[in-house]
Amino acid sequence: MSAVVRQEAAFFFASILTGIFLVWAYDLFRIFRKAVPHHILAISIEDLLYWLAASFIIFGMIFEKNNGALRGYSFVGILLGVWFQYLAEVFFRKTWIKLL
Repeated sequence: MSAVVRQEAAFFFASILTGIFLVWAYDLFRIFRKAVPHHILAISIEDLLYWLAASFIIFGMIFEKNNGALRGYSFVGILLGVWFQYLAEVFFRKTWIKLL
């Protein structure tokens, strides 16, 4: 496998991991919201801050791993990571409910 293909594959994998991390981080917000009741204004501000941070994380990953060049498959990788994390959460939630 050539070095360029290896670099692109690593970039795609980093995109998937970024998607997984973004869902995981938002889940922490959701857990915090259930533990501590929030007013709708506080939830809106938290969401705004989350998406601002998410955009910086995505931009930083693209800038660092691919010299700022946008690739369509990087966004596909992020969406795949989100989807994988969602499926994992559904699986573990169902498994946890069966165990209880």
